Amino acid sequence: MDAMDAAALNARAWLLQYGDPVGARALAEQAKALADAQGDESNAAYARISLACYEMRHGDLELARQEFHALKRYFEAGQDLRGLMRACFGVSVLKSRDGHAEASYAELIGFVTYLDAADPADAFVIYNALGISSVEAGQLDEGMRHCYKALGAARMLESPDHLALILSNLGDIQHGVGNYEDAIRFLVEADEMVAKSRLAVQAPLVASNLALCQLAIGAHEAAYETILPYLSTTNEGEVLVSKSDAAFFQAIAAHTYAANGQWDAADAMAARALQAAEAAGEVRVITHSYWVQGLVARGRGLASAALQAFQRAESYLGKFQDPYYPVQVMRELSLTYAELGLWQQAYASLEQHQQFYQRSLGSAARARTQIARIQSELAEAERERDFALLKQAEAENARAEMEKLNRQLATKVAEVEQLQARLREQAIRDPLTELYNRRYLQEELCSEMRLAERRHYPICVVLIDLDHFKSVNDRFGHPMGDRVLVEMARMLSANIRGSDFACRFGGEEFCLVLPDIDLAQAEVRLRELLDHFHTLVVEGGGQRIEQLTFSAGIAAYPQHGADVETLLAAADSALYRAKACGRNRILHAQ
Repeated sequence: MDAMDAAALNARAWLLQYGDPVGARALAEQAKALADAQGDESNAAYARISLACYEMRHGDLELARQEFHALKRYFEAGQDLRGLMRACFGVSVLKSRDGHAEASYAELIGFVTYLDAADPADAFVIYNALGISSVEAGQLDEGMRHCYKALGAARMLESPDHLALILSNLGDIQHGVGNYEDAIRFLVEADEMVAKSRLAVQAPLVASNLALCQLAIGAHEAAYETILPYLSTTNEGEVLVSKSDAAFFQAIAAHTYAANGQWDAADAMAARALQAAEAAGEVRVITHSYWVQGLVARGRGLASAALQAFQRAESYLGKFQDPYYPVQVMRELSLTYAELGLWQQAYASLEQHQQFYQRSLGSAARARTQIARIQSELAEAERERDFALLKQAEAENARAEMEKLNRQLATKVAEVEQLQARLREQAIRDPLTELYNRRYLQEELCSEMRLAERRHYPICVVLIDLDHFKSVNDRFGHPMGDRVLVEMARMLSANIRGSDFACRFGGEEFCLVLPDIDLAQAEVRLRELLDHFHTLVVEGGGQRIEQLTFSAGIAAYPQHGADVETLLAAADSALYRAKACGRNRILHAQ
């Protein structure tokens, strides 16, 4: 056998890492032995990447870390783009596990321009990792775009294992923002892919995510039925399920036990999940395990123990970008404080719970009316349940009544979360450009200014107006005008920092909010954006638009205004002067 045989073994090992990790490890070991015998350093290094991926998911995490960094240096020195991409993938995943989402994202984003020509197996791992790190960094829209590209790569591979993984990840992301309808749709399709897989390695992960959604909407029996087939098989024999996935499965299994009143089984499984999660540094599973332990303690009537568990879960909430765990844990804390008669703490926790809801739901009038009605019903169900608890010792049927009220409470919570999913995006997004809208700008700029006042840093607000846009519509038609707006929005999104945000202000006007930056720095940034816009070419329907320009006005907080209206007015005045001075320029407020 020659070096080409080692290359073929490496390619097969890389493809099998999600569907048959033990088989992939065996192939990588064969490839390394052949490459070493032939003195083929390159193929030996590729084999080491597959082996390091196995260690990262199933074995020695520190060994994997050392290997990925060493291989990154090796492929950098050899200018091997594909090998560097794979090594950086491993480095990125470990940074994500360490809680450094932005660093994880930065490790891979530079490879995106090469992925269209890359092997689908490589494109899949990079896009999938970028999707996860983007969502963890709070960039949901970008994360979903990367995940959909990973889905496209998986469909090209026609691999049920890759498809099951990315569909499961998409479902998990949608669950995190409360969009359970789409989450379940993704996960049902993932389950269909698992059924087509030879070893069904992804089955426990898909089942865990699907059960989590079912628990969220109150379908406890369905969640238990989803988890049940894997309770006795996860991680038996040869290692198939990764350590982190196994811990997550145990946490969800514990939750299904608790939801069905099986307190002893739930307690034992949650303890196993917590131990495994702490060893792997899986913050999400640690939080979920403490949450389940709180549910178990409260189910046993141990309100003080429940409070301690929920408080431990609360201590991890700052590490989450999506609202799911903050919403759930703060609700449980509020209920437990109330059960203990600690009304001030109950109110404070309930207030935080409500803030997470309001942040997610937006401010549409119909949404506020519906949420107020449902929250009133929740409060009524809670009062009735508390009354049932007080009467439990006086009547033998109190337990059944309490369970009935708890089911009603779970149903109402599911209604709130489903409403959140339907209204969140339409409340804060411009449908054409997918940028934030003016309503979001008003709310977030006010919050950003309060934060800047406390931390003593400036904010620059920029109003941008596309020059001669009416003539674009008149000459090329409104569909081409819309394309210009969309391309402008994409250009802005791609060239601002993670702390900045862009909004469509109205018509052909856009607004940028740039925290912790002074006027001079803002002007440099805007000139770079203007240079980018000059090079933009918009094509469609046989037409071509180029040499586009814009005018911009910059105002700084607190120099030009101490409130939203004054600051925007100052930026608008500067924009007016820029257009009056001949357009295609950037001026700041006087």
